[in-house]
Amino acid sequence: MKRNLIAICMIVLFILSFSTNQLNLVESNIERDYWPTDGWENSSFEEVAMNKERIVEMFKYIDKNNFAIDSVLIVKDGDLVVEEYLTISSETLHPIYSVTKSFTSTLIGIAIEEGYIESVDQKIIDFIGHVDVPNIDSKENITIAHLLTMTSGIVWNEDISYHDPENTFRQLYDSSNWVEFVLNQAMEDEPGNTWKYNSGGSHLLSAIIENATGISTLGYADSHIFSTLGFSNYYWEEDPQNICFGGSGLQLLPRDMAKLGYLFLNNGTWDETQIVPEEWVSQASEGKIYLSERTDYGYQWWIFPLLDAYLALGWAGQIICVIPQHDIVAVFTSSLDESEFPFRELLADYIIKASEEGYIEPIPITMSSIILSLSISTAVIMFKKKQARLK
Repeated sequence: MKRNLIAICMIVLFILSFSTNQLNLVESNIERDYWPTDGWENSSFEEVAMNKERIVEMFKYIDKNNFAIDSVLIVKDGDLVVEEYLTISSETLHPIYSVTKSFTSTLIGIAIEEGYIESVDQKIIDFIGHVDVPNIDSKENITIAHLLTMTSGIVWNEDISYHDPENTFRQLYDSSNWVEFVLNQAMEDEPGNTWKYNSGGSHLLSAIIENATGISTLGYADSHIFSTLGFSNYYWEEDPQNICFGGSGLQLLPRDMAKLGYLFLNNGTWDETQIVPEEWVSQASEGKIYLSERTDYGYQWWIFPLLDAYLALGWAGQIICVIPQHDIVAVFTSSLDESEFPFRELLADYIIKASEEGYIEPIPITMSSIILSLSISTAVIMFKKKQARLK
């Protein structure tokens, strides 16, 4: 009896072990046979090899901590796998705040490719030197690259609350001429020496786009990105001189936010057309400025080397995250206060982990499995009783 029981247990364990290994080997070989210009196609977690339960846990984590997240979208292998609208509808335009910077940067890359701008090393004075402010001469060594990497050396304080009147962003917003306001700020360091977050510098990039191309930043974006990628609805705030706010101000649908990430995921290509130069995608998403072990800064993109990801980040929890290794684009829109948003945890502990774990198929509970389980349990009980009698 003892030998039979051991044999049965070993067979059951072998079967379960073999089944588990097979589940872990589930792979997805989806080929991209469409582009989401007219809309995203949907796939299941099984089709893209993601652990659904890990994503379910993510939403429980969001709910438990009362994070004011409005929408979550996850695109994997070119298909929309997660699309949840927690407080808004799919047709709600959402302010994306500083995610706008990554769009502005992309337009700079396109303008360079088209010859409107020589290179990132061209001095900004070539485009906005006509602005009549007392401190314009002190900006003569600032290049477009300095604005892209936020190393212009201009005095700026955007590290305090945006509701604080001492915040330079707030002062910019309240001024009558935003370009003049930025250029009239003093210099605190030579260009290229110091990194300082500066939405004003991003706005200068928008002014440069308009001056270089001869059309509005919105018009340039519409003809080169929005229309091509199929953006259905959008709004871009302008300054008092009708220059699109390069550092913020865009409002988009979450589905369209994902399209910019997907454009970059595909090295600037869309439907077999090179929209953004591949070299620009590489340069923009590469760490130019070391900020910490976990964070670098590129051309208006944040780089997270430990996650092998790069992000467009906006105030209050707006995110476009590109994770090339996992063929993923993740989008969050939120209405958070100024507290810390745990986007690293959401990405590392849930989204990336769900991709690493792959699809795990629930083991079906059948009558035969129940009978087998009961038989094993009965055999174990009988064996223990027999052993007790022998003692």
